[in-house]
Amino acid sequence: MAAEKKQILTVKNIRNVNMENILQSMIQNRNVTRSVLAKENQISLMTVKHIVDSLLEAGIIKEKESVSGDVGRNPKTLEISERYGNVVCINLTSREEIRFLIYDIYRNLITERSVARRKGSTYEKELRVAASEIRKELLRTGGDLVGMAVSVPGAYDESQDLVNYDLIPELKGLHVRSLFENMFEIKNIRVLHDVYAAARAEYDCLTPKSESQFYFYCGYGVGGFFIHQDTAVTGSQRMAGEVGKMLVPADKDPSGYTILENVVSVSAVKRRMKDQGMDIPFAELPGRYTAGDAQAVELLEPALDTISLVLYNLLWIYNPSCMVVDSCSREYAELIAEHAGRFMEERREESIPVRTEIRCAGEDEYHRMWGCFRTARDAWIEDLASAL
Repeated sequence: MAAEKKQILTVKNIRNVNMENILQSMIQNRNVTRSVLAKENQISLMTVKHIVDSLLEAGIIKEKESVSGDVGRNPKTLEISERYGNVVCINLTSREEIRFLIYDIYRNLITERSVARRKGSTYEKELRVAASEIRKELLRTGGDLVGMAVSVPGAYDESQDLVNYDLIPELKGLHVRSLFENMFEIKNIRVLHDVYAAARAEYDCLTPKSESQFYFYCGYGVGGFFIHQDTAVTGSQRMAGEVGKMLVPADKDPSGYTILENVVSVSAVKRRMKDQGMDIPFAELPGRYTAGDAQAVELLEPALDTISLVLYNLLWIYNPSCMVVDSCSREYAELIAEHAGRFMEERREESIPVRTEIRCAGEDEYHRMWGCFRTARDAWIEDLASAL
């Protein structure tokens, strides 16, 4: 984990933090009074007054008379202006389609669409087609576009604006952020490793929040992400998360090693199924394994043993209070979590046992987009606070 630079506190950045917290409170409670804002954020009423006055003057928020049956004068309530707006989340992790979701700033889903990719067309052209469909939906829904987040199937180098293109070769050399900045004419565009987005959403939905969480995803790709005390560990150039690139032993490889993804991913297991003439859907394989089917055990046991070993080693490195296992196949995720749990339990008698909760992901199919949404909305709030 790279050490964070120590922030020098000034009147301005303290005010920015207070303003961000107030805006976050107003999103959580759409009609809120000044006194409630002061109490929730543990600041004085006078501080709230100064910040609220600035937000009112800028047209970011508005106030109205509260509706109450209490005797006496009712306090005025505050809410964010209805001009704000929409957050667009775009999923570029599929070879077959480009999926987008539009939320309002309160995380209500307004629109969900998928645009099928056309054969023979370049990826950039397909992104422009999807952008055109997004613009049509934004015109229909109304409100300002306040931010966008793009989920990509690999590490993203922010300094170069380039994506790891292993899964989708057409992403090679494509500057995703610049492309969307030009098409939508906004600066608040975040490009996120899809595993980070999923990990962020999973962490945010924990109640109560764990101190730290390692999120492990094993689907057609393999990745992992560590979040410690609400801070994502992104590494140098935000390239963390490529767990699938870890080297593991491989008997058939001349070098003696192969990457983890080639052993444990759904794609790798399906290739072995095909090689062995096992003509069943992948979703049936975990059930057959649990029932003791010899061929299913032979296919899955090496993958499960390798994953458990990798997760055990990662626990010693990160020591998370919670480890979340996810997959495009719920049955596979459950099998991985169960197998890894037994592996850890067998080692509890060691002199310094590793103790952590291992569980399956709790969120539904939207969870990656929730992480994207949260990132884009928070960036918008930070930008508002910095501009005033």
